[in-house]
Amino acid sequence: MNSSTRNPHDLTAQWHHAVEYLGATAIPGIALHSGVGDRTLSGPVKAPTGGEAWLRVMSSPRPEGKIWEGATLAEEVLSDDVPRPRLLADYTWSADGVYFRAHLWERARGRTLSDSPVLTSPPEVSDDWWRSLRAAANAVGRASLPPGREVMTQAFINRIPGFLPELEGADLTVGDWRTAHGDLHWANLTANPLQLLDWEGWGAAPAGYDAAVLLAYSLPVPSVSERVRKEFAAELVTLTGRLAQLVICAEIIQASERDDLHARLRPYAENLVAELAPQ
Repeated sequence: MNSSTRNPHDLTAQWHHAVEYLGATAIPGIALHSGVGDRTLSGPVKAPTGGEAWLRVMSSPRPEGKIWEGATLAEEVLSDDVPRPRLLADYTWSADGVYFRAHLWERARGRTLSDSPVLTSPPEVSDDWWRSLRAAANAVGRASLPPGREVMTQAFINRIPGFLPELEGADLTVGDWRTAHGDLHWANLTANPLQLLDWEGWGAAPAGYDAAVLLAYSLPVPSVSERVRKEFAAELVTLTGRLAQLVICAEIIQASERDDLHARLRPYAENLVAELAPQ
């Protein structure tokens, strides 16, 4: 692990340090994008080979954890059947007790389908796109998991009656765990071609969880939510798939207390819970 003498609290300086170390070229005049809590900074660059690329730098007090390891492990584990920007380089360093990790990816080749996780209008996608998405989700589900790699735990699921009182006393044991992207919403999907973005949080989840997430974030557009139900019916109608839907609804209700995006989605999630919860 190398050490940088730059100000560890200036993430912009650390981003440019990564550009230099990786042999990339920053693009003048391009605004960089801050992530949640200003712990990440991302932007387009020219790769050492001259092609378009995307550089993301994250900071952490410790060089460990699901988010820290996610993108690199995904590149090692996922098959070519999962369409995604490929990781070109991975660089870790520290400065005055702060740790940083840079990921240099190929630039996403498709157009992102939404600026927000929540869909507000039908996306312009073909039947072939839906078939490709279903195949990609199945390929993710078949991927092997490193030990301890989880989107969520059974212990967390056992606590969701705190947000969904309808489930008090219900058996919430997950009978089928699968590998999942973990955040399969519309801002993490592209078209022409299809690619799945953002692999930091992937891991084990109830079977059907990715389909449940996509359904939940589609609910404001009924024609699309119905298409998700149709395309992923085999996953969503099982006992575990129904539980996965309740889990994402609980997560949305929990998040609604912190941000406006989920507050707007909350009534839709509550309606879905009313459809699914035991009577």
